[in-house]
Amino acid sequence: MFMQANRLPKSYLAVLVFFFLLLPLLAGCTHHENTGPEARENTQTTEERRPEPYTPSGFHDLLIPAELTWLREKSMVVNTDSYAGGVLHFSGRVDVNSLTDFFTTTMRRNNWQLVGSVKYQDVMMAFTKPHKTCTIIISDRGLGRANEVQVYITDDLSKSRQRDSVAPSPVAPATPAAPFSF
Repeated sequence: MFMQANRLPKSYLAVLVFFFLLLPLLAGCTHHENTGPEARENTQTTEERRPEPYTPSGFHDLLIPAELTWLREKSMVVNTDSYAGGVLHFSGRVDVNSLTDFFTTTMRRNNWQLVGSVKYQDVMMAFTKPHKTCTIIISDRGLGRANEVQVYITDDLSKSRQRDSVAPSPVAPATPAAPFSF
């Protein structure tokens, strides 16, 4: 008398539900590549937006990677008539080897001479210029945590002024500085 509606077996329903649940996962794995002019412009603007290294205030010959953040509460700068210097602390998620290469390259470009370096878990590099010293310590915090960079910089302004007031003499070849100790 009564007609029963044709029902799908439970196994068909289970397979159908499985595919509906799997569909969003498969859609997330697809890769759509737009090779038109708009895509090329987007890539170029992304590359152009890379932040530039910056110089801390008062230290025009020291470049810091833009990926590092200055930790003001841990830093100290001293300026007097005869001395400028300080301890600058930075933090950021940048590879230790990349930071070492960055500082080595940029310090040489700014006429700093690398006079010593120590590499173990942390990296320490010592640079000099006439009447200036700079020691950079890069601490690897590991496990995806932000690495820390400490910059100790000094500038004997009285010697710089004396040198500027005296007639320039021929530049003698740089002699290696005595190793520093702690």
